[in-house]
Amino acid sequence: MNSNARKNLIYSIVLLLMVLVVYFFRSQKSNIQTTETSAEQSGLVGFNGEILNEPYLVLYHPKIAGIETSVDSIFKVWNEKFSSDLPGSEIRDLNLKDTLLRPTKFQVDLLKSISKNHRETNFAWDPSSGPIDLQWNFSTSGARLRDSVNVAEILFLVGLQKIQFSDSLIRKTRSNIRLDLSDYGKALALDEVSSFLQKRGVQNYFLQLGRYTTSKGVNEKGEVWKAKLTYPSDSLGIKKEGFLALQNRSMAISGDFTSFYSQDSLRKTFKIDPRTGYPVGHGLLSAIVLADDSETAGVISESLMVRGWKEGIALDSANQEINLILVYNEKGSGLKMYVNPMLRKYLSFPVK
Repeated sequence: MNSNARKNLIYSIVLLLMVLVVYFFRSQKSNIQTTETSAEQSGLVGFNGEILNEPYLVLYHPKIAGIETSVDSIFKVWNEKFSSDLPGSEIRDLNLKDTLLRPTKFQVDLLKSISKNHRETNFAWDPSSGPIDLQWNFSTSGARLRDSVNVAEILFLVGLQKIQFSDSLIRKTRSNIRLDLSDYGKALALDEVSSFLQKRGVQNYFLQLGRYTTSKGVNEKGEVWKAKLTYPSDSLGIKKEGFLALQNRSMAISGDFTSFYSQDSLRKTFKIDPRTGYPVGHGLLSAIVLADDSETAGVISESLMVRGWKEGIALDSANQEINLILVYNEKGSGLKMYVNPMLRKYLSFPVK
């Protein structure tokens, strides 16, 4: 190859490399601009924090100034209201005293709400059940009562009906009755934030706090918000993950079908019935409830872990305002999954 031909070849290679560099640079710049434009158009905003020792997540779009500060303030207020440890907490005050003269409107309204939920769940949901819960130890080998415990005596310290109240007085008929309302407070806090966002004109949001999830509208891709959940893929209980489209509903999850002990060929959950003081005897291992608000979903899901899957299916059929997903087993059989017929089309996995 002569000198001129060699020079022309080198020149052609250099020119080709320059063209490729310019093309690559423009392509990268175009991709960056496309990504930035997409992000600006979606306007998805996300932030998180902690309330009552549980992390929370807030996603919404499009962005509105002041939302994050306001939501953080709401969560802070509810944390202070429902904490059992913070000085000045009204729940702490209620637990420490047997009599409260001139209770606040918050205390009276709270007792009205929890008493109503207590009655409507046939007394299965009871936030005063702590004393009897502490007397039992659970493991995969079974349930064991602590030594020298008289269940009947401990039950004297359980029961919301032992707290009498009016607008001017709260009195405990048994001393040392205590309420654990941290879970209930999380549900109310999520409902409060949901209400606030709607008042501020936020039509698309996804909220998660502990076992609670609620949503409205669509995500930044224009799709219905979906919540992740686990389910048994077969009768042996092999765990898999799937999604449920929430459809502007609130969801609460109680129980875990992978945590159980076996007794008399029946898998049982680690749960005490506050009405008897003894472990539940049914085969319900987890309950997912969808309702219009987190309070309803949370109370019903927890009460069903006491009441059992038969009552759950009956309730699901009778109450059109809730939808249930239950994982349970009957004596001697494998795991089964009950899904409200209306929910089946919103699951990412098939149900047999």
